[in-house]
Amino acid sequence: MWTKGPFAGLFSKDVEQGIPEEDENLAPLLPPNNERAPRRSPVRAKKPSSNNGPPAYNPTLQKLQLEPYSAISTPDSTPAPDTGYDYSRKWRRSDRRLRRLNTELLEAIEKHDVEEVERLLKAGANANATCRLDLVSACHMAAMLGGDTLDLLVKYGAEKNRQDRLGRTPLHLAAYAGNARQMAILLDFPEDMQIRVDNDDMSSEAEEDVRKISKLTKEMVNVRCDLGEIDTVLPKTWKDNIDHNCMDIKGSLPLLRPGWTPLHVAASCARRHCTRLLLAAGANPNICDILGRTPLDVAGSGYYHDQEINSKNFTEVIKMLLQAGSQFHSMKPDSTNLDTPLHTAAEMSNIDCINVLLGAGVSVTCFNEPGETPLHLCVKKQLELPLQTLASYAYRDADPMRAIIDVKDVDGHTVLQAAVEAAWVPGVCIALEAGADVTIKANDGETPIHSAATLGNLDVLNEILSLAKQKDFIDYQNDEGETPLVKAIKHGHLSCVQVLLEEGASITIVMPGDVNVFHVAAEYGHLDILKLLLEYKDGIAEDMINAITLSDRRGFGPIHFAVYENNLECVEYLISKHVDIRLRTTSIPHHSSTPLHLAALKNYDSVAEAILKYDRTTLQEVNSLGWYPLHTAGHHGSRDTIALFLREGADLSACTDGPKKYKRSAIDMIINNLSKPTEFFEEMFDSYICSNIQNFQDSKCQVTVDYRILMPTICEMEQMKVIQALLKTGNRQCQRRLLVHPLVESFLYLKWNALLPFFYTIIAVYALFVSSLTIYIVSIFFYKDTNASPPAPLNPIIWGYMIYSTIFLIIVEEIFYMNVKSTRYFLQLETWIKFFSIVLAGILPLSMAFVSSSAEWPRHIATCALLLSWIELMFLLSRFPNWGYYVLMFGKVAANVVKILLTFAFLVIGFSLSFMIQFHSEIPFDGPWAAFVKTMVMMTSEFDYVALFDETHTKELATSLIIVRLIFVIFLILAAIVLMNLMVGVAVNDINDLEILGNIRRLAKQVEFLGTLDNLVYNKFFNIVLPNKLSARIRSRRKVMSVISFCPGQPRWRFHKTIPSRIKNAILDKAQEQKKQMEMESNMESFRTMMFEMHEAITKKEVKAVEKTEPVKYEPSAMPRMKYDEIIKRLNSLDEGVSKVKGQVGGYVEETKSPLDKLNVKIDQISLEIEAIKEFLTRLESKLGNL
Repeated sequence: MWTKGPFAGLFSKDVEQGIPEEDENLAPLLPPNNERAPRRSPVRAKKPSSNNGPPAYNPTLQKLQLEPYSAISTPDSTPAPDTGYDYSRKWRRSDRRLRRLNTELLEAIEKHDVEEVERLLKAGANANATCRLDLVSACHMAAMLGGDTLDLLVKYGAEKNRQDRLGRTPLHLAAYAGNARQMAILLDFPEDMQIRVDNDDMSSEAEEDVRKISKLTKEMVNVRCDLGEIDTVLPKTWKDNIDHNCMDIKGSLPLLRPGWTPLHVAASCARRHCTRLLLAAGANPNICDILGRTPLDVAGSGYYHDQEINSKNFTEVIKMLLQAGSQFHSMKPDSTNLDTPLHTAAEMSNIDCINVLLGAGVSVTCFNEPGETPLHLCVKKQLELPLQTLASYAYRDADPMRAIIDVKDVDGHTVLQAAVEAAWVPGVCIALEAGADVTIKANDGETPIHSAATLGNLDVLNEILSLAKQKDFIDYQNDEGETPLVKAIKHGHLSCVQVLLEEGASITIVMPGDVNVFHVAAEYGHLDILKLLLEYKDGIAEDMINAITLSDRRGFGPIHFAVYENNLECVEYLISKHVDIRLRTTSIPHHSSTPLHLAALKNYDSVAEAILKYDRTTLQEVNSLGWYPLHTAGHHGSRDTIALFLREGADLSACTDGPKKYKRSAIDMIINNLSKPTEFFEEMFDSYICSNIQNFQDSKCQVTVDYRILMPTICEMEQMKVIQALLKTGNRQCQRRLLVHPLVESFLYLKWNALLPFFYTIIAVYALFVSSLTIYIVSIFFYKDTNASPPAPLNPIIWGYMIYSTIFLIIVEEIFYMNVKSTRYFLQLETWIKFFSIVLAGILPLSMAFVSSSAEWPRHIATCALLLSWIELMFLLSRFPNWGYYVLMFGKVAANVVKILLTFAFLVIGFSLSFMIQFHSEIPFDGPWAAFVKTMVMMTSEFDYVALFDETHTKELATSLIIVRLIFVIFLILAAIVLMNLMVGVAVNDINDLEILGNIRRLAKQVEFLGTLDNLVYNKFFNIVLPNKLSARIRSRRKVMSVISFCPGQPRWRFHKTIPSRIKNAILDKAQEQKKQMEMESNMESFRTMMFEMHEAITKKEVKAVEKTEPVKYEPSAMPRMKYDEIIKRLNSLDEGVSKVKGQVGGYVEETKSPLDKLNVKIDQISLEIEAIKEFLTRLESKLGNL
């Protein structure tokens, strides 16, 4: 598709396609006819100037033209291309054969098979055979591999100076491999001269003869690798076939730097003989590559590319290049970061070469690729002699005001600092002896003493301090404001801290942000250093122990750092030193938090436990947000610290400070931020029920129920506050099911019993009111309707006064309720029922006294007041634990029925209006309301079918009787049967769920009522009005004990009959589960301890056995036998250990009467592992026996 046009060059050509027939006449390696302009050579690197600096201009190097010289010196056996338009058919048939021969020729050269090469050449293989991938010719491979192959190729007309796709010539590869004879062949030396130069000790006469012909070879030896890829068209007769593995050749040839001459290649590999030959042949020692490097700059660089460099040859190559006038560009002070010969010589510890280069004036401050000077490289490799040579050399251009040893690397580190960081004491000594300045700072502001303190090597530190003390440099600060003392503290080097303090380091220096040494020691958890600092000079700096950093450095004190980083030992030590345990952080970013707040934030329960052990009252400290530590733990979901705080007496009902609508309780934060909060509280509540013995029939068994988690610790009178706070959190996490937990339910029952006398008083007052109202209404309307006189006990006047008296008591009670409940009081249905019943009851006696007896509206008032008062009495009786469940069940069923009726109200309205129309608005369908009521009654199966379709109605409905009966049948099916059954089914669809929900709702109502009653009873007005003894007795009766205990095995125990059997059984089940779990954990811990002891014993035996089986000399014949004995001993010890553990675990479990299933599974798993070990050791023994 894109074979023509401007995009044709973007796609690779098929290597097997060949070339167009019109291009067959082209000479080898020349551009095709349609490319008129000659290929321009890429920009060359600049030649060096006369002053040994970088070149000032680009030299114009002509394209190497070797055709005439090659044509004269070598016979040409390459077939000349045909000039006609058509190939002969015979030549086309031989094309594949020629490619196959070319491929075999390349493979034979690669295998060093000279005879096969000669046979293939005679058979017609082209001496210019080329690999199509990178244009690597047979001549390239022969020059690289050496031997007599290259001579054969040249005799058969091989082109000696071709470039492959990367610009490499055979001469480059011969120089790389160090093949001097191949280089002589490529340079067209006579055969006798080829033999003379092949010897490594080439004579001076031979070198002089080479110089004589250098005019002819000068252009060939200065050929540079092309700076870009060479794209040329190969003649078809030079190509290999597709079966040739080109990747083998590509991976075996070196990659040369763009712009390198053969002299660059020979110098980089330290080929002494080849370098001498190339220089004699006219190689220019100052030609630069693309990076501006001469052969001297790249000498020995093959060392960094896994080339084996001979140290002596390397020195000789350097001398040859310097003698030939080669200049250097990379070994100057401001040169580019490149690996230089000086770096190579230093790394090879070639002292002679170092001296030669330094004598030539190279700079010791030049950088290699990582940015190191030769001095720094010696430190990095810990080369003592080269470092000493470089440091003590008398440099001609050295700065008299600054020692050469103070040269910096790319990071600004001096040689002394590099030696310190490498912990190399000889290097430190050499640098100090050479006059290194210990006050020089690196790019980050650190000095050698900072590095020594960071390292923690006392020998190095002492060497540095010997000078730092003299120069008063021991307290210098780096860019972060850190002194050497701070560095030593941060990295935990106690001995270095001691030395620095003894040498006079200041302990009171403050870093930016008001950070002192105590902050650093506490943050990094170095207890021994913290002790040393606090005890330094009899606690001279103890006043810094409560210092606070600035807000940009967290605003912490030492205790805060220790807590925040979970450094328990440091926290305990600081507490023992009377640190301010209530020390607060800055308001930003940690809101003036105490250490306990930070422990709660990070969920560090061990640290929090240490703080609470010292002072439990820190639980009541609040931060600037008004949060207690429990609020912080709940907000961040710190499960462990929440459990700890609750065990220590934290108040779940405690609210944050601030406006009332923004206050949040601790339990609210926990439920809304903790994962699975309901399950968490269930586990917590379970842990507060425990028993000392699992067998409840034992007379010594005692079950303990701890209610302290449900009681506020600050105000013991508000015992319902925690459970009320739980209800206020809603039910999004199904947390209301916590009310049916045995701990909560038993607490509510005990609280109910404690407040029962007060509830009896309330219900007695309201019962008296209902009774008075009922007797009054009966005495008025019953005897009036029957025209009889009421007896004296039923005198309406007396019962009227009784109504007003009870109303007064109820109003006083309601006033206290309103004071306790505030706005919530008016949001309850019972409040309005009670309100209307009292209002109507108060109006009724007045209406009867001032209204005529014939008026009917007092009768309506009496009816409503009587109904509402009895309904309210039912609500009051629902507060009883045994009765409230049924009342709430009734309410739930009623709600479901009302929902269904409202849903299907349109159906009822439709039938009622249909009946009214069909019955001509006659009784009982004499109006819409009457029709609706009659229809509702008919839904209860009171159809009254005979009355509706009697003879009279039948005559009136003669014309529409069928339609009426059809409507009636439809109503019977849809309303009376379907709707009513649906209503019943939905109302009681799941009696078990309904029972649970009813119980939860009962407990929720009970909590609300008990909370109100609790606050009502403990009122300031009662404390003032009532006598002190009576008030104290009331307070004592209304409180529930925080902890109760009972013995299941002793029915006469005091609390045995206090709690109902249902709740008591639930408590016993929880206690048994807790006991089993504790025993299981104890058994597993014992099992782990035994397994650890067994492992330690086996390990010690193995170590002893290894020590015994390590004599000074081994006898080869005795080794298998000794291994076998050792294996048998180990197997026997394993068997004994496992048997012992099984016996101990079995006995322990029998004693504790705990189940063995899980333990047996664990032991079986261990047995299987031991069997696998035995099998492995057996195989190992068999292998050792075969040795």
